[in-house]
Amino acid sequence: MLKFYRVWTGVMHALIGIQFFLAGYGALGTGSPDESFSLHIVNGRVIAVVALLGILFAALARSGRKLVGMAAGVFGLVVLQSLIALVSVAGTVPGQIIFGFHAINALMIMGLAEASGRLAKRLIEERKPETALPVAA
Repeated sequence: MLKFYRVWTGVMHALIGIQFFLAGYGALGTGSPDESFSLHIVNGRVIAVVALLGILFAALARSGRKLVGMAAGVFGLVVLQSLIALVSVAGTVPGQIIFGFHAINALMIMGLAEASGRLAKRLIEERKPETALPVAA
């Protein structure tokens, strides 16, 4: 199950990469912001579901509190990402400043997801059975 979690973090990374692309696409898109960012918003919801399931998969992998906590942290940051978008008021200086944290938080999501994937990889390596070396006669 830990290997599955590692693959799951790869899915999360792919979705985050797509999310950055969709943010740029929305920023330079034509039409209303609602239309331009609609794919970005939908993908953000998919990321939230993937992050929530990541907590479950980390727990099922019996990976320990640290990995489960990291998975929960990713989900918490994804929720914070939505709150930042909701709180910021477009067209105002305070709103732009608050929304600037949206990009910083996205980098934090990416970093924590990467760190949890690295931890899962390390745990997989630690769980591998050691091969017996032949004894010289």
